[in-house]
Amino acid sequence: MIFRTPFYYNNFRCIADKCKDNCCIGWEIDIDEKTADRYKAITGNFGKRLKDNINYGDQPSFILGENERCPFLNNCNLCDIITELGENSLCQICSDHPRYYEWYGNIKEGGLGMCCEEAARIILSSPLPFSFDETVIPDESYSSCDEELYNLVFNLRERIISILNNENYPLADAFSDTLSLAAAYQECADNNLPEPENIPVMQAVAADIKEILIFLLTLETMDEKWHPMLKNAVENADDLISNQQKFFEKNPKIAEYMRNIAIYYICRYLLKGIFDGEFYSAVALAVTSTIVITFLWELKWLESGLSEDDCIEIAKNYSKEIEYSEENTDAMLNEAYENPAMAAESLTAILRNFM
Repeated sequence: MIFRTPFYYNNFRCIADKCKDNCCIGWEIDIDEKTADRYKAITGNFGKRLKDNINYGDQPSFILGENERCPFLNNCNLCDIITELGENSLCQICSDHPRYYEWYGNIKEGGLGMCCEEAARIILSSPLPFSFDETVIPDESYSSCDEELYNLVFNLRERIISILNNENYPLADAFSDTLSLAAAYQECADNNLPEPENIPVMQAVAADIKEILIFLLTLETMDEKWHPMLKNAVENADDLISNQQKFFEKNPKIAEYMRNIAIYYICRYLLKGIFDGEFYSAVALAVTSTIVITFLWELKWLESGLSEDDCIEIAKNYSKEIEYSEENTDAMLNEAYENPAMAAESLTAILRNFM
């Protein structure tokens, strides 16, 4: 089996107590059955502590304490399970996070989720061009996939990454052509047509980013500060658009960050489209997410200035709100087909106005 990962995948190391947004606070933490059985077998005082702080229902999970803290997160923000039993005793979700995996036939793909502060730092700051690493690993159980559709969508991903990797490709054109290709490939898949050789010309139509921000306000939220930030962006949208040229001039790293974020979303979601035949939505998600995050960066810049840490924080918070709620992710993917503001032509217009 081939294991394919972003070139920066192995650079991740948990920063533990140095993390400002600990993943052991505010998250429901499920425990896989194998680990739950292992915890049941632990004896002594720590074994009793494990049993007292785990809900052994249909889905075993830790019983969160005050402020939704994991009961094994100590006052130094370190894990007592690691200190008592060793890192190999962590449950699967704690061991994997923020890594994610997907299987496409005999290919396993992995990556780092941007909801983690340190993963977001690696994703944003990794130098272009982006590339994958591949290694051979022992076979794991997997389901077969539609090989013809896989090849089609894989080729689309390669073309999109090539466009986004090219820093001489004007940013608005790169995103617009990415959308054009995705729409064209989706039409090919829907109508059994050959892959397009050239990038179709996308005609922009009138669109307003406020429509997307307002939609985001309808989604469930994890952090009480998230919706006020979005409302602030809606209220100041006109100022943000009028100041965008100065924003990019004063913050030259933003363009590279945007390319890296778009590539992250393309890598994480695009190939999943082979399972239901819908993959334009993944590209719309990538472009929309990059636009919104950039909009929020500019909002922070106008209010009080913008640092690299601010960029990481905002990108991480967006990922937590959208990606780490299955309902929110599905809503965004569905909205790509239902909301005119997320159509390729509309996003192209927003890009032209904003960049």
